[in-house]
Amino acid sequence: MTTPHQDGSRSTLTTKTIPPPLIQQCLHLHHPDQKFSKEAVDLTSELLRLFVLEARRRAAIEAECEAGIADYDIESNFNSPSTGNDKMQSGQNDKRTVIIRPDHIAKIAAELLMDLS
Repeated sequence: MTTPHQDGSRSTLTTKTIPPPLIQQCLHLHHPDQKFSKEAVDLTSELLRLFVLEARRRAAIEAECEAGIADYDIESNFNSPSTGNDKMQSGQNDKRTVIIRPDHIAKIAAELLMDLS
């Protein structure tokens, strides 16, 4: 999935990283007296990024199967309320998108945790 920039170029969403201060705060929740090196924070950030991407990929497959379609663009949308037509929506250029809902994440969560533990 790509996003357009103002200059017309496109970048992939998979290159975004989780901010190191957020990772440090999360690590300190479990180990409050521990100090973490920059490399440890960077590695944890990359691991968490990959975990989120895999969760999104699996939830998209789940949403696609539930909607009964295949080979369409997948778009996650966690912030919009359900409109009743949440299985398929027509996008621009007659593309269909599948909305990933929290229940799709719940369906894949146990398997994902077991696979990555």
